[in-house]
Amino acid sequence: MEPAADSIEGQIHSPAGRPGRARRPRAAGPSDQALHWLAGWYAIGLRLGGAVLFTAVAALAATKQVSGWWVAAPLTGLCLWSAFFTWRIRRTGLTPALVLADTAVIAALALAQRHMVPAVLIVDSTTWMLPLACTSVYIMQIALRPRLALPGAAIVVIAYGFGAGDLTAGWLLGVETIVVAGLVAVVRGGARHADESVAASLERERRIRAEEARLADEREQHRQLHDTILSTLTMVAAGTFAEPSQALTAQAARDLRVLQRLADAPAAAVAPAPLTDLGPMLEQVAADAGELTVRLKLAPVCLPFPIADQLTACAGEALRNVERHAGTREAEMILNGDAGWAVVEIIDHGRGFDPDAMAPSRRGVRESITGRMLAAGGRAAIASSPGAGTTITLSWPS
Repeated sequence: MEPAADSIEGQIHSPAGRPGRARRPRAAGPSDQALHWLAGWYAIGLRLGGAVLFTAVAALAATKQVSGWWVAAPLTGLCLWSAFFTWRIRRTGLTPALVLADTAVIAALALAQRHMVPAVLIVDSTTWMLPLACTSVYIMQIALRPRLALPGAAIVVIAYGFGAGDLTAGWLLGVETIVVAGLVAVVRGGARHADESVAASLERERRIRAEEARLADEREQHRQLHDTILSTLTMVAAGTFAEPSQALTAQAARDLRVLQRLADAPAAAVAPAPLTDLGPMLEQVAADAGELTVRLKLAPVCLPFPIADQLTACAGEALRNVERHAGTREAEMILNGDAGWAVVEIIDHGRGFDPDAMAPSRRGVRESITGRMLAAGGRAAIASSPGAGTTITLSWPS
């Protein structure tokens, strides 16, 4: 069923000459929409159920003083209108035009009640027309904003008074209008407050996630800088390249390519991540390992590109650590996995080290390998001891 009430009723326009105080239309929130939906079913129950009930009551209460045609024709019209009313709500929702049309139908019946209801029932206020008019008042209050609902209810109250021959006869309808209008205002106010609280909570969560994404991007940039420029400068400062070297030139060129990809990353991140064969990416990392000889055992594994890229970066940093610190020129890289998971092992038989004694300044392993894998939803495990070589295991997912 469509939302029961009109959303444009919530629009508020500022007086002419005071554009600075104009307020934007308030969009209906989830709670308002749920109330509108319930209002539609409530209106169907009142109108369709009321038509059946009051037709039966009118037939039982009819006397010889009441013309059969005056009872049959209006009540037949009421039943037909109730069926149409139900059909329109199911099709287009409880729109203001439909509610106002229903008000006109009930007001017309109220004006003609002395032709359909015995006079004694009208005098005693026990006529079935009173609860029928009440249904119209209820529907208006739950479906329309007060600026339409209250004048509409006043029309029904006045029509009932004229039809009963006494304008004060509709006082009960007036009281019910005020009570129902107050209750609906309270309910709608609570719903609006709930929607605002949920919206504020979602906005806070969005900002927190945006900040987390910013910090994650910042950490990734730090890792990339560590893995490229800082790594190269460290090797130069340590005297690894005492004279012009083709290896240094090639490494600097690789660093520039990595930084260029980093600069282009925000634009590329908009596109959906394709599946990528991890094997060729690891082969390229092994080929870029400088003077390190890397033996490869690679199974065919396809992963989303961002994950494959992170695994490749971690493997590259692991090989650079072997080249710098292991005291060996050989390493082995093994890839196992299948669709949706991968395990990469980087093994060397060099001097090894104690992972628990690693200095806090050694950010290469902690950030560029362990931290990067954690950020990607994976895990990095380091098995090493002095004199026994090192095995770094990268697994995704964790």
